[in-house]
Amino acid sequence: MLHEKIKAFMNERGIKQSFLKEKLGMTASTCNAMLNGNRGISAEEYFKICDALKVPLDYFKDERSE
Repeated sequence: MLHEKIKAFMNERGIKQSFLKEKLGMTASTCNAMLNGNRGISAEEYFKICDALKVPLDYFKDERSE
């Protein structure tokens, strides 16, 4: 799932949720819910996440869906 890939990417690189919440302009609880799969990720949020993490938009794409 998308949130798991983003969270794993951040964990592997030592990127804190506080960094992402600042970049997205959301509260800590909202960011935490998003990264734990308790809420969805909108397209706009996904674009901002990729920009903040400096990855291309297709970086977290699920290869199995091809």
